[in-house]
Amino acid sequence: MRITTFLLLICVFCSFAENTHSQNARVSINKKNVQLETVLNEIEHQTDYLFIYNNQVNVNKKVSLKAKNQPVSKVLEELLADSGITYSVEGNHIVLGKQTMAAAPQQNSMIRGKVIDTNGDPVIGANIVEKGTTNGTTTDVEGNFSINAKSGSTLVITFIGYVREEVKANAGRRMEIILQEDSETLEEVVVVGYGTMKKADLTGSVATVGSEVIEDRPLTNLGAGLQGAIANLNITSSSGAPGTGSTFNIRGTTNISGGSPLILVDGIEMDPNLINPQDVKDVTVLKDAASASIYGARAAFGVILITTKTGFVSQKPVVSLSANYSINVPTVHAEYMNSLEYTQWMNDANTTSNGSNYFDDITMEHVRNYYNDPVNNLPVFHHPDDAASKYRYCGNTDWYDALNKKSYPMQQYNISVQGGSETAKYMTSAGMFQQDGISRWTDEDYKRFNVLQHVNYKVNNWLQVGLRATLSMVKMNTGPQNKYGNNSLGATIPGDSRPLMPVYHPDGHFAGYCGDGYFTNQAAWLSQGGSAEMRNNNMYATAFAKLNPFEGLEINFDYTYNYYNYSFKNHVREYIDYDADGNPGSIFPHTSPNQVSYSKTESQYDVFNAYATYKKKFNKVHAFEGMIGFNQENTTYKGVGLSRNNLIANDIPFLNLATGDRTTSDYMNQWAIRGAFFRLFYAYDDKYLFQVNGRYDGSSRFPKDDRFAFFPTFSLGWRLSQEKFWKPIAHIVNDFKLRGSYGALGNQMVSSYYPYVSSYSTGEVGYLFSGEKQMGVYTPALVSDQLTWETVKQWDLGFNFSMLDSRLTGEFDYYVRTTEDMLTKSKTLPSILGVSEPQMNSADLRTSGWEVALTWKSTLQSGLAYSATLSLSDYQAEITKYDNPTKNLSDDYYKGKKLGEIWGFVTEGLFQSDAEAAAWDQSKVVGFTQYAGDIKFADLDGDGKITRGENTVNNSGDMKIIGNTTPRYNFGIRGTAEYKGFNFTLFFQGTIKRDIIPSKTFYLSHYGSQWSVPQKMNYDYWREDNTNAFFPRARFNADAINQNQTRFMLNGAYIRCKQLALGYTIPKYITEKAKISKLRVYFNADNLFEFSGMPDTFDPELATVNAYPFIRSFSFGANLTF
Repeated sequence: MRITTFLLLICVFCSFAENTHSQNARVSINKKNVQLETVLNEIEHQTDYLFIYNNQVNVNKKVSLKAKNQPVSKVLEELLADSGITYSVEGNHIVLGKQTMAAAPQQNSMIRGKVIDTNGDPVIGANIVEKGTTNGTTTDVEGNFSINAKSGSTLVITFIGYVREEVKANAGRRMEIILQEDSETLEEVVVVGYGTMKKADLTGSVATVGSEVIEDRPLTNLGAGLQGAIANLNITSSSGAPGTGSTFNIRGTTNISGGSPLILVDGIEMDPNLINPQDVKDVTVLKDAASASIYGARAAFGVILITTKTGFVSQKPVVSLSANYSINVPTVHAEYMNSLEYTQWMNDANTTSNGSNYFDDITMEHVRNYYNDPVNNLPVFHHPDDAASKYRYCGNTDWYDALNKKSYPMQQYNISVQGGSETAKYMTSAGMFQQDGISRWTDEDYKRFNVLQHVNYKVNNWLQVGLRATLSMVKMNTGPQNKYGNNSLGATIPGDSRPLMPVYHPDGHFAGYCGDGYFTNQAAWLSQGGSAEMRNNNMYATAFAKLNPFEGLEINFDYTYNYYNYSFKNHVREYIDYDADGNPGSIFPHTSPNQVSYSKTESQYDVFNAYATYKKKFNKVHAFEGMIGFNQENTTYKGVGLSRNNLIANDIPFLNLATGDRTTSDYMNQWAIRGAFFRLFYAYDDKYLFQVNGRYDGSSRFPKDDRFAFFPTFSLGWRLSQEKFWKPIAHIVNDFKLRGSYGALGNQMVSSYYPYVSSYSTGEVGYLFSGEKQMGVYTPALVSDQLTWETVKQWDLGFNFSMLDSRLTGEFDYYVRTTEDMLTKSKTLPSILGVSEPQMNSADLRTSGWEVALTWKSTLQSGLAYSATLSLSDYQAEITKYDNPTKNLSDDYYKGKKLGEIWGFVTEGLFQSDAEAAAWDQSKVVGFTQYAGDIKFADLDGDGKITRGENTVNNSGDMKIIGNTTPRYNFGIRGTAEYKGFNFTLFFQGTIKRDIIPSKTFYLSHYGSQWSVPQKMNYDYWREDNTNAFFPRARFNADAINQNQTRFMLNGAYIRCKQLALGYTIPKYITEKAKISKLRVYFNADNLFEFSGMPDTFDPELATVNAYPFIRSFSFGANLTF
């Protein structure tokens, strides 16, 4: 279609300079494998150009071209590249000729000219470069330039906010070059609440990342791909187990009861862990109150908006296939003492605690013999003090390696079809993800299948309708669960499996619990103790309509229905544990009695939105946008649980094949919200920006008289770079905007669905009457009659900028968020009352922080395109109101407490003599006599003894704040490069400051419990031949060890290489022969390496050895489009 207005402008510009004719003509062409003449005719049809050529020019050759609103000059360069055909522009004629031998080099001439915009104003700081060289200059404050270049060479002119132009250098006359505004840059929009806005118009704190941080990575869930990509979007995971999801936080501590952001996928609340990361188009984070307030009751702690991919108008079907296969290895490898180290440690500890060795000389001899020669010795032996059939263990088992695989696979496959006509567009995708587990002894795995469907139909010029549907299906096998409903045994290697016990007895049976008294053969339990299976299905369907009655007005309606079901089946299977002599002993206690249990949960969620937006610009300087809307959401949860013991067939787990008592439970919960909202935006001359949002919200979680509240927010912006006084530096700092916001939001995510209702519960009372169990009704807890909203107030001050021709962009924010009227316990009531105190709105929290994001993007003359992005953030949270007037440290909180702070003792070292220990009074905190090798605490208050004082902030004895667990200065650093089909990505993420007090059971092992197996590091303990040891002398249940102290506080700072990727796109001239439009292959490594202040056996993101390790993933993949 010919754009008449556009062509009229071309005619006007032609009157100024002949060589500007070509700069304004743009075409949109999508042709594949057609004759060159066909494309030339299309250019003539869309412009006023005519092509002139003779029969030496081959216009019958086959070409392919895809260009959308591109300058004719750029289209011709791509079209005629390597064709042997040249072109020149003479007025409105384009002359094609056959390329001849290169002429003799031309001499340089002084080229002079001026660069202006379409209004005739000079463009200051525009870059002028002679194409193919590094010869360049910039325009001055009046837009003038001069450059010594060859006459007839190509000059490339670029500037932020304008379309790149290429013109022929003309030494014979002064050139005037007109730059066209780049509508894609100036009109770049971002997703905001119930709509979109121009990025330049944003007055709140909003951050967006595209799919480039997600694509082609073997991600277990979306959160794993977003970690470190956006400043102050804090993403964590509690485990590396298959199916473990990510948790999200925006801007730090939200509430002492916890609080998370609202996460919406295509405008609907959804669990991001269940969506296919490869379906995601972009992710926007609304950080401040002004940006998030439009979502009301659930947006107090920010909003994450996830947009999925859609189809294209007037596009033939595009089929995309991707496949990725990964090999996973654990990020850490736990190391425990070998048999010699373990027996020595046990002997020393028992001598300290009980006055004698734990293992006698006979046992130690057999342990040494097997350790030194496992081929000719057995891991079991007969002790003369035992019965003739009794054996003891003397093996040397590395239980971490015995239980866990060295590597395990993960794979994902995706297919999508996108396309559309002039009136419709569609997108369909399907994805499959499978991750195996680390266990050698179970069929542990996680499988997820996703389907996404988008359809949009344009009925006429004022009405569009559409449908979005998503389906996710998950199946997970977790290995056996014990009779208590958890699989903790499989994670607690140091708590159950001593190295002396082999995996198998020499006769082939599993070595057993009964033969050694207190320890578990987890290989036997994992392989024989039963199985557990989880399934869930999640379906969303959204119907929507968009009306445009007249220019500027858009009315949207959408309705979504969601159905979710979850089921879990656990089979506890009895198995016989063997004695050390290999004879059957007894049933393993954690699996007795055998049992089958089911639980099932389902939820139904529906949401209706209706909102209208009106946009209008008056007199070119007044821009207005107004939006009003309505939102209603309802959710119902139902659940049931069934279990029964004593299966008559151990391997057939069905309720009707069990003879024990039935245990049943069920529940149902509901909640609903209803809100009306508005947004008003005004901009004057694209410089002065003002926005106000408000929402009147109601929540079923509060009493009838306190359900509704109004929450307004305000924000301002000032684009200083649009001011006249900015022009002298505009060529350096191209864009600069100050912004500030303030607002209040309500938090309805309180402790339960009905916190204002006093509820009864029933259960067995634990006594027998007439020989039968009795049921009872429990007294309900007290509830407050003044329960109301928690209020979150937040102000934000920040700025955005771009510099150096938009190569450097960045943003900075400082914020303060106060959470008022937090729900917490009220004043302690007399115990004679018989019920706990009610929750009340009686605590306040203040969180303050800052964040910065910087991005550098550039392209070298060689064609190498590269970028670097840095995000850095910090926050701290402090209690500003809490009912603890004495500031007793036994309570969790007090006024003035910075969340995460660690109170403890300062450790001066280890006593080096019994006399030194006897002279130091630690009896108030250590319940045993001190000797050489024990820990020495510092006497901070100088009273000659170590105490906790009154255990209050003002009288803490020798305790002080020794650290803080809050992660400080979280950062992400991402670099990319692209060159001739190759692309490279390197991404680092980490934390600069964090303190950790590790779990004493797993870091300090036997010091906490004699049944724990010490780690390798624990062998560096004090003894007479190792007085410079890190750990104190060996002993069981040592009180001094169990105190928080500086000696065992770990430095939790780390930097981790989260991603290293290298890919290559096969050249088109090769793939087109197979009718493939794009083929890309790549290698990707996630969690490749890390540096931290933690012991090597601790993953710095998990900070414990008692957890499923994170994975280090090495993957190969391919993307195919045709």
